[in-house]
Amino acid sequence: MKNLLLAATLIMLAFLSCSKDDTSADTMVSPDTTVYEGTWRGTFSGASSGTWIWNVTEKGTLTGTVTVGNGTMYAESGSVTESGVVTTRISNGGTADGQFNADRGTYAGTWQNNDSNNPLSGTSIGTKD
Repeated sequence: MKNLLLAATLIMLAFLSCSKDDTSADTMVSPDTTVYEGTWRGTFSGASSGTWIWNVTEKGTLTGTVTVGNGTMYAESGSVTESGVVTTRISNGGTADGQFNADRGTYAGTWQNNDSNNPLSGTSIGTKD
């Protein structure tokens, strides 16, 4: 009888310890950024001008290059949120932030350098290939 009671108690504990609400890193869902996946390119203007090209992965990771009008090229990296918000860092210390529009395949944003002695900024636009 004791064994039967012990078995029933263990079975009850096993069922009670499992819950639908349990979450772990394995079951967490990544943001859906696949609509932004691919190659994006455009231009920037303002205190400086040039072109940029970005590659966005299905997980929202952004890598690319910025080429200033004089031919100087800088690496760029950042991320894209599920709602299309873009945040990047440029290897020269600058930043570019903006918004993808997945329906139109467009990007609009701003950029700025990180030089307090010669602050530069402007706007940027682009499209998805």
